[in-house]
Amino acid sequence: MTRAWRLGGPAGILLTLLAVWWLVTGLGWIDPLVLPSPVAVFGVFWTQPGLMFGNAGITAAEAIIGLVLGNALGLLLAIIFVSSASGRRAVLPLAMAAQAVPIVAVTPALIIGFGDGMEPKILVAIFLVFFPMLVNGMRGLRSADAELGELMHSLDASPWQRLWMVRLPAALPFIFTALKFSACSSFVAAIVAEWVAANRGLGYLIVFAGSQYRSDEVWAAVLIGTLSSMILVGLVVLLERRVMPWANDPTEGLT
Repeated sequence: MTRAWRLGGPAGILLTLLAVWWLVTGLGWIDPLVLPSPVAVFGVFWTQPGLMFGNAGITAAEAIIGLVLGNALGLLLAIIFVSSASGRRAVLPLAMAAQAVPIVAVTPALIIGFGDGMEPKILVAIFLVFFPMLVNGMRGLRSADAELGELMHSLDASPWQRLWMVRLPAALPFIFTALKFSACSSFVAAIVAEWVAANRGLGYLIVFAGSQYRSDEVWAAVLIGTLSSMILVGLVVLLERRVMPWANDPTEGLT
């Protein structure tokens, strides 16, 4: 795939979608309360930039903190489970059961316990992103070359050295795959948590604007949330290119 197509392809699709959006709203095929025109939506960013970007900053902070802490927890548990069979048998079933709990059922309990500040939103993001890292981390750590591991053992390498020099390098593709998905999931988690109880953030803005029938603000919040999530995914891809320059296509894990 050429560089021109990588840049021009998505740009062309985006322009096509905007043209279709403008056409169907301009011809009145969709009620403006359901989908306002792109002019009205983008006008919100011009008339109320502080409202949009201020709330987006709150949600981004919750999502990024949850992303970092949740993936760190997932990778730590993956290392423990791969290194300790007894720890894996004792804790992994509990981790799988926790992942099966609906996020909308956990959020009200966290808000009751921690209030309506940023803390419960961060915890919801952690809750949602740690399991993909746990699963991918375990797969990656187990994929290390067995012969290389035996060589390190024959050289009397410590468990930390075998982890750092053999297991973690082998796990990097799996780790970055989990990070790409988590970058989107963390924003979803933060916004969903803000729906339940919040006085700021994109989730709060969507609920409040929706109750006032201001669909242009609702869609503006949706767009800025989507853009923020895409930027975070892009940063993860850039980090992957720096850490793994030998990778052919850092976006492969998204397909």
